[in-house]
Amino acid sequence: MSLNALTQIQAAALLSIAPRTLRDWVDCPRNQDGSYPGPALVAYYVAKLNGNGEYDNQRERLAAAQAEKVETENLVRRGQLCEVEAVASLWADVLTNVKSKLLGLPTKLGPQLVNRNEPGQIVGIIRQEVVDILDELSSDTGPLSGGVETAADVDREPMGGPVPETV
Repeated sequence: MSLNALTQIQAAALLSIAPRTLRDWVDCPRNQDGSYPGPALVAYYVAKLNGNGEYDNQRERLAAAQAEKVETENLVRRGQLCEVEAVASLWADVLTNVKSKLLGLPTKLGPQLVNRNEPGQIVGIIRQEVVDILDELSSDTGPLSGGVETAADVDREPMGGPVPETV
């Protein structure tokens, strides 16, 4: 066997690739009779592995990038994907709203609880105010509403169990 005139099967075996792959490389070195020059073929393959002049790989990368772009656009259009900055801004607004509601509790409840002596009654008033705030925050008027149904809206059943009585 001459290394300067390899058959397609021999050349493919030398490079550990399928003969079909070798046949698909239109720009790889070939002799006039269709055989493959071993040293030039190995040099071509090494250059191909290193990415030098690799048109097929560039075309594949472009196709993959285009497919990824279309998939991303489809996810955005369906509302399954959004920008990080928009979500961060929205959550900052939500957390600011929660913080202001919770920080307002002492001011709101102070006058109501000042003359109460029964701990159970005080706990009940505080619990009811917390439940009211949570209901208000989960209402459809908030920034996250966007027409999304809550679990309670889907089956028309309240979430969670009954609020336990305080002792």
